[in-house]
Amino acid sequence: MVIEILDPIYVKSKLDQLDISLTSLRDAIRGAGARTLTDLYDQLASIYGRLDIALSALRDALRGVDNRTLTDLYNIINSVYGRLDVALSSRASESTLSALSGKFPSATALSDTIANPTTTIIGVANLGWDGTYWRRLAADTSSRLKVNVEVTANPPNLDVALSTIRDRLPTSLTGAGNFKIAILEDTVGLLKDTKIPNPIGILTGVDVGGSSTNAVAVIDQNLPSRMPYLIENIAVSTTEGSTSIAAPGAKILKIKNKGDVEVLIGINGAVPATNPLKIKPRCLLLIPHKGITQVNYKTATGSSTIDIEYYN
Repeated sequence: MVIEILDPIYVKSKLDQLDISLTSLRDAIRGAGARTLTDLYDQLASIYGRLDIALSALRDALRGVDNRTLTDLYNIINSVYGRLDVALSSRASESTLSALSGKFPSATALSDTIANPTTTIIGVANLGWDGTYWRRLAADTSSRLKVNVEVTANPPNLDVALSTIRDRLPTSLTGAGNFKIAILEDTVGLLKDTKIPNPIGILTGVDVGGSSTNAVAVIDQNLPSRMPYLIENIAVSTTEGSTSIAAPGAKILKIKNKGDVEVLIGINGAVPATNPLKIKPRCLLLIPHKGITQVNYKTATGSSTIDIEYYN
């Protein structure tokens, strides 16, 4: 009888190669999460549940209603490539490009008198906004901007017929109305330069023709030629005073206020209680008149000094 056994040394050398225990091998295979074959099965079952169509259905959906394949796509792409794989000269030549170039005009300088172009041209269009649309700005033949004025300024106080003004201007100081004008006839050659005098006297709120009114008087600067009468340093206070002028009365009266308070004046009578003629401090008042025989004067407060100068 023959008995064959393994060499104990050989067996030991093989066992020495098993450097870990079976439990260590188990834990290494299961990993840190201690996963088992059951976990793997459940995961695969979950993936399979998400594949809710057969592969044939997936294939048909990808190929579409006309049953296109990757071969069809390849052939179409290859056809496009074949159309591009030609020399550029077969697609465009100098003759075809020159024909295109002929559609554009030669360069030209813009000028004021340039005619409307019949070919392509580049310019600048100046536009103005009218509140709704943009519109071209126009110019005349002298290169000036043309503007249409919609409203011409007309102050309302000028919007009256000239005849209305004419009818309200009488020809003498004693005429009717609140506005009176004196017209001097050139009977003795006193008015110079085609009857256009130099100074113009404007009176407001004075007694003209027996009533307080407004008046415009025209006086030649050389009239009269004789020296005036002068009464100087007349004291004026709140008590009314007066100075008489001999007949036929003053035709031109000049009153100078030399003080620092306002002086109230009455012509041919007492100083009016309302709307009297006033001479401001350090001012002079010139009054043309048909005949002033008395000048009354006083102050509202304080005192002043006046000079009276007149021609008769």
